[in-house]
Amino acid sequence: MISSKVFQKTLQELQKHPGVKGVIVTSSEGLPISTTLDPQKTETISALVTSLVGKARGVVKEMGEGALRFLTLDAGKSEIQIAPEQEFVLIVLREKPEQP
Repeated sequence: MISSKVFQKTLQELQKHPGVKGVIVTSSEGLPISTTLDPQKTETISALVTSLVGKARGVVKEMGEGALRFLTLDAGKSEIQIAPEQEFVLIVLREKPEQP
């Protein structure tokens, strides 16, 4: 199990990446564990994303393609990157890099 200190340092490092607007770690049930966003936004995003992860896992299973490893939601100028694991879900909200 990862220590709390290492966990927090990892979140801080993610937050420093260019364009990152927020980082959320939530339980697989949608309960926020750690966040860099305000509590209300965190709860809403956590609940919606974990629901989406459940549905995406169902699609991947139905297709017989193995396990869901990563999701990216393209939202115009920004994107949501989702890394679902067995016990938690990592959610990163970021601005998309400008295209030349």
